[in-house]
Amino acid sequence: MINKVKTLASFLKQQLDMPESLIQQVIGFYREEQIPKNHFVAQKGQYCQKLCFLREGFLRFYSYSDQKTVTHWIFGKGQLVTDVASFYLGEPAKWQIQALSDTVIQGINIEDYQRMRTAIPEWDIYEKRLLVKLMSALENRVYAFLSMSAEERFQYLFRSDPEMFNELPLHYLASMLGMTPETLSRIRRKSIS
Repeated sequence: MINKVKTLASFLKQQLDMPESLIQQVIGFYREEQIPKNHFVAQKGQYCQKLCFLREGFLRFYSYSDQKTVTHWIFGKGQLVTDVASFYLGEPAKWQIQALSDTVIQGINIEDYQRMRTAIPEWDIYEKRLLVKLMSALENRVYAFLSMSAEERFQYLFRSDPEMFNELPLHYLASMLGMTPETLSRIRRKSIS
């Protein structure tokens, strides 16, 4: 299981190697917010206005394809979430980002993000690290999911966030893993026994 960070401060320290003095300045721009189950952080075609650190809960990225809903990824606590192109480049969002449970985030809106960049010139160095880490994580997921069998994909996801399998409906996880709920149930039974 991956050791998850529990706070934004620990994320900035562990993932970006940011010094404590700078961490406190950055955190000052973020606000804690509760997002009720089924509410949206972003919707396709609109503009994603938040960069979110998940303290509690799950956020699902999904889209519609051939008149069905496809879950692209589910983020859990300790992860940073946004529609990258929408937040950073001002493009309309490509995804629906929806809370699958009552969720607590530490978030920063685009206006405060721009103020933070001006107030903390060193942020540019850490922002580059952050974007490289986001891209690397995406590349790793794409590579893993294109090269792994269904059982290996299940193990990959289970190792990364076993809580998902206790707290979320299996049909979301099956969609994210590119399999039917029946196949996921069969693989899960086989792996657990």
